[in-house]
This record gives sequence, structure tokens and C-alpha cells, in this order.
Amino acid sequence: MISLYKRRSRFIYAAVVFLMVFAAIAYFYIQREDALDHKFFKTHAAILANDIWALNQNGADAYLQLAVKADYYKSLSVSIPGTETFISATCPPLSGLSLFLYKIRLIGVKKLSAEIIHGDQVIGILKGEKYVRVIFPLINILIFLLLLLLTAAFISHLFANRKFLEQEIRERTRHLRESERRFHDLVNLLPEIVVETNLAGDITYANEVAQKQLQLTSKRSSCANFFQFIQQNEREAARQNFQKTLQGEPSRLTELTAVDGNNRTFPILIRSTPIDNGVKVSGVRMIVIDITERRQMEEQLHRDQKMKAIGLMAGGVAHDLNNILSGIITYPELLLLDLGQQSSLRQPLEAIRQSGLDASYVVSDLLTVARGIAANKEIIAPNILIQAYLNSADFRQLQRRYPYIAVNTSLSSDLRNISCSPIHVRKCLMNLITNGAEAIHGSGTVSITTDNYTIPFPLAKNRHKVSTEHFSRIRIHDTGSGIAPEDIGRIFEPFYTKKVMGRSGTGLGLAVVWNTMHDHGGTVNVVSDEQGTTFELLFPSIEADLAPQPDRKNWKNYQGREETILVVDDEPRQREIAGQLLKSLNYTVQTVASGEEAIEYARHHAPDLLVLDMLMPPGQNGRMTFEQILKIHPQQKAIIASGFADDDDVKATLAMGAKAFVQKPYTLDQIGSIIHHILYSDCPANSACRNERV
Repeated sequence: MISLYKRRSRFIYAAVVFLMVFAAIAYFYIQREDALDHKFFKTHAAILANDIWALNQNGADAYLQLAVKADYYKSLSVSIPGTETFISATCPPLSGLSLFLYKIRLIGVKKLSAEIIHGDQVIGILKGEKYVRVIFPLINILIFLLLLLLTAAFISHLFANRKFLEQEIRERTRHLRESERRFHDLVNLLPEIVVETNLAGDITYANEVAQKQLQLTSKRSSCANFFQFIQQNEREAARQNFQKTLQGEPSRLTELTAVDGNNRTFPILIRSTPIDNGVKVSGVRMIVIDITERRQMEEQLHRDQKMKAIGLMAGGVAHDLNNILSGIITYPELLLLDLGQQSSLRQPLEAIRQSGLDASYVVSDLLTVARGIAANKEIIAPNILIQAYLNSADFRQLQRRYPYIAVNTSLSSDLRNISCSPIHVRKCLMNLITNGAEAIHGSGTVSITTDNYTIPFPLAKNRHKVSTEHFSRIRIHDTGSGIAPEDIGRIFEPFYTKKVMGRSGTGLGLAVVWNTMHDHGGTVNVVSDEQGTTFELLFPSIEADLAPQPDRKNWKNYQGREETILVVDDEPRQREIAGQLLKSLNYTVQTVASGEEAIEYARHHAPDLLVLDMLMPPGQNGRMTFEQILKIHPQQKAIIASGFADDDDVKATLAMGAKAFVQKPYTLDQIGSIIHHILYSDCPANSACRNERV
């Protein structure tokens, strides 16, 4: 490669030098020709002087005709005082090669002028147009230089070829001397096992990898048989493949199971070829590839494909369930608004509503697994989320279920903030703490610790597949019996669980944890043994202040002033539910069934707020609909209400100006507080709109 590069460099240098020499010669030749043209033109003017003085028109004409033909003038003319053109001569039209070169401008025309002087008096002016035909002599010069260059190159090639042949002889001699050493070095550098055997399968050569992995010593390798390193039930297949190789059949990759010096089994691929010494076959040469890592990657790919399939299924199921649950949650809520506190129907209606909410939490887990849920993120301290869960009714219920399990905390006071979806992080904490409690038989401890954690960036990026090196870490440790080694690689798969389905959970808990951490740009690590299990959540930390917490209000404080709200949803049930909820909050509600209808409505009306569904097949989705409406009403306010949506579309819609995202099914408080905040918080203090609405 280096020799080829040097040759190319020499050719380039030679070409550059050649062009420079040719350019220099051409330049001086053109300058010389130009000077001669001016000199000869003045000579013509001097010769014509006597004929012009004597007004010998015939003599001057004859001379001009002769000069035009001899010196390739396009035209010559003589002017004298009082006469613009006393006499002139033109060259016949160009033809053949000259005409072609003239058309492509390789033959040019230059103008010349000289005074005709008789004595000391100027008696006329000679003007002419001369064909510049330097292309022909330049071509001759170029051909001559090329011949010189080719001659020099040929001579140089002869000398170089002689040196090359001498060098080749030396190199081949050196290669022959070093071939055996090179063979051993290369074979020992291979990460695979390389062995040679005799006709009986006894190992006659083994590279360093084979000696290390099969624990062969120089003495042992001389007496060890290759087949003793193949698993017992596969030795016959290995012997058959060995015999086929000796008989010269085409070599194929054979998959077997090997046994190393420590009796550890591992999958291998064997490729073999006969050793032919030119007279007869004396043995077999084999390369043995350990495919343990490949098997692991295949298993990982299989798990990823299964996760993707489950995610697609979960997304579709969650979308349909959310539409169904909207009615189960909302209609009891609307009925409860009109019932008195002593009504006998209040308790069953509240039970129905709570059942719907409980079902929506399971759907939320499905959406997290499907990774199609879009959630508003806010800046918050992880310690606040932990304390909020420990003060929640869910945690109190867990304590009542496991009274002999203590939950201890050690929370860092200087823990950095994170940007997250509080709902999803709280769900991760609840799942991991619940799993820890269920893993303990009898009494035990679940410990929660937080700290700031920093790892080198290359390690963070390559090992943890995250884009930062500073983390806020939450560690949850239990003193249970640990996770079995054969299960730890599958614990984050959806629906994979050792619990009793329906009593302890849905099998989505750790899948929710994994997807939540992935969506937050973090990672989750797990370490487990007989002493217990530790889950480590690493959230990318940020240097920013906490998000302000909104004041809690009763739904009656979210009453509107008959503002017009346009609900865009392709589901008739969803339009009816949203309409009744918003009407109960004193808003004027209009509903449409598609993005196209919403755009047409916006052409003739200006709603105060849009409530946009994101998925409305087969027409325009919520993002495209909002984009078109903004062209009609650039200041249009909107919120996104969806049960399942592409996170990228949601982010794009929020970036265009949508104010918030609310997940279906939503409650009266949720939708009411969001709309109230959007319609009234944008008004400046003491402004007319604020005084009118609040």
C-alpha cells in the first residue's frame, strides 16, 4: 500500500512538473509570437509606405493579398487621411480543422494597428485582424515534451523494475525464513481455538487459546484426544464429521457442545480441513469458535422482538381500554355531582368510579410498556417523590399487609434535582418497594437510599447507554431471598413474574420500571444474591430549581364563563363524555369527529380552547390539525387529550404552542384544573380579562 502510494505520488509530481514546464514554454512562446506579430506588422506598414505615398493602389493591393495569405491575417486594410478605407484585403473563409478549432475558440483573432510613415510624415494607418494559430506549434511542443517524458519514464521504469525485482527476491527470501514464525504468531493471536490432529484425532498442535481454554500443557497436548473435549452425547456426531473431512468432503460449520478443562460446557462451531502433505492426508486442521456471546445476543434479540410485539399489542389494547374506561370513570362522577351525600346510590357509584380508576392504572402500565405514553415532565427533587409515596395510602396499605417489614430511609440532603414525570417515577418506587416487601418471608428490611453519583463519561455512554455522567441515584435494597440466576435476565420482560397473577400483580411492574428509566434517559441496575436484592435507579441530574407546585382547588373553583371549547375526537363516546364534563363546568362545548372538521370549524369560528385527540385515523392526527388551525388563528390555545399517542407527535404539538397533555381517561378535577389554568393564568394581573373571568 505504501509502495503504491509512493508510485502515485511520483506520477502526480511528474505530471505537475510536466505541466509547469509546458506552461512555461507555452507562455514564452506566445509572448515571442506576439512580439514578432507586432514587429512583422510594422514591417508590412513600412513596405506599404512607398505605394501609399505614390497612391499606387494596385501595388499596395497586391502586397496586402500576399501578406494575408502568407501570415494568416483575417483581414488587412489601409486608411489614409480623408479616406476611411483606402484599400483592404481579406482571407478566404477557414475550412476543415482550422474552422473547427476556430469555432471552439482554440484559434483566436487579435487586432493589430501600425502607422504608415513616409519620411517623417504619417501618411496612413495599417489595420489588421490576425488569426492566432499558436495552437499548432503548441501541440507540436506538447508532443515533443510527451515523447521526452515517456522516454524518461521508460528509462526510470527499467531502473525501478530492476530495484523492485531485487527487493522482491530479498522479501521472498525473508518471508520463507519467517513463514513458520508468522504462522505461529497469527494463530496464537486468534481469539478462537486452533488445533491440528492426526488420523486418530490426537492433538498434534494447539494454539495458546486452545491450551488455555482446554487446559492443555505441552506434554498433555501430545497425548490428548480432541474428542474428549466434546460433550459425551455429541461425540459420535463429531467423529462422523471428522471422517468426512478426512475423505475430502466439503467442509461445513458444525455446531457442537464443548467441555473445557473445568468441565464447563459452552456452544462451539467447528470448521475443519484435511492436512495434505502432497502425498497423503495426515490429519485434520480445525478452528473452533466459541459462540457463547452469539447465543446471548440471539437471546437478547429474541427478547427485544418479543418486547416490541408485546408493546404494539399493549398500545392497541390500552388505547381501546382508555376509551372504555372514560365512561366508567366519568359517568359515575357526573351522577355523583347531582346526588346528595345521603343517597344510597353514592357508595356503589363511587365503587364503580374507583374500579375504573384502578383499571386505568393497569392501562397506564400497559402504555408505559408500549412506550407510547406522553407525560408532562417537571423539575423535582427525588426525595420529595419518595416522601410523598411513604405518606400515601398505598404505602399505608402495604404496611398493614406486611407489619413485620421495616422500611428505612437514608436520603441525601444535597441530592440534585431531576426532570421527570412524577407519576411514573412514583409508580417505579411503589413497584420496587412492593416487590422488596413481597420477597421477604417473615420479618426483614427494605432500605431506601439516595445520593449523587458520577461515573466517567465514556463508561456512562458505553456501558450504561446514557448521555450524561452525573446522576441522582435511588437505591432500594431488600433482605429477601434474592432472585434466581436463571430469572434475573428476564425480570424486566412484560408479564414475566413468579408471583400469583391477579393477587400480587400483573407482571408489568419491572417492565414499567425499565421503560420509565429508558424514557427518562437513565438506567436501572440490579444486583441479587442470597442476602437480598438491590435495585439502583440512575436519573440524569440537572442544575435547575424545583417546579412551582400548583394550589389544590375544589372542582367548583374551576367554573368557566361560557367560553367556547372545541372537542376534536374520532370516538363518539369520548365526544359525549368530554361535552358533558365541560358543560358541567359552565363551558360552551362544540364537538367534531375529525381533524378536517375541526379545521373547517376554525375557518368560521374562533374557539377559546381546543381539546385535541392525537390519533384520529384515517384522517389528520392532532398534530397536523393543530398546525393547520394555527395558520388560521396563530394564538389558538389547545390541550392534548389522548389515551395512546406517538411521543414525538405530542412533543411537536406542545412545541407548536399546545399548553398541556392530559391522559385519558381523565377526571373532572384533572380536565377542569388544566383548562382553568390555561384560560386564566395567561391573563396579566389586574387585566380586563382577569377581572372578567375570575
